[in-house]
Amino acid sequence: MSKLTPREHDFVDAALASWIGVSHSAPIPVRALGFADRSQFNEEVGRLRRAVGNHATLTETETARVLFLSELAFGSDLFGAGVEFQLVSPMRDAEGITILRSLQRKLFTRAGAEALFEPELYAPE
Repeated sequence: MSKLTPREHDFVDAALASWIGVSHSAPIPVRALGFADRSQFNEEVGRLRRAVGNHATLTETETARVLFLSELAFGSDLFGAGVEFQLVSPMRDAEGITILRSLQRKLFTRAGAEALFEPELYAPE
């Protein structure tokens, strides 16, 4: 997280904060993400938000979770804040999508993506 700009940190913080705000009741696939229930998911989101705020070094899986949850929060009206993201964020959509694309370039790894969901959910090769 140390390679993120201050504005990227603001975006990620707003995205993660949305999961206890406007996205709180979103029907995200909590179990698919490896959590027993919504309470455990909420605890992890809070921990990730603190870690990002402290510029902590995250594992590939944690980094993938931050990116995935940021993507959902910003882009999905079905599973995240979507059009209401502007209520929890200091930026408008045009800036938000630019920042999200930058985050995707900085944070994506194939290993992180593969570790994001429970392995048994993947189709056999």
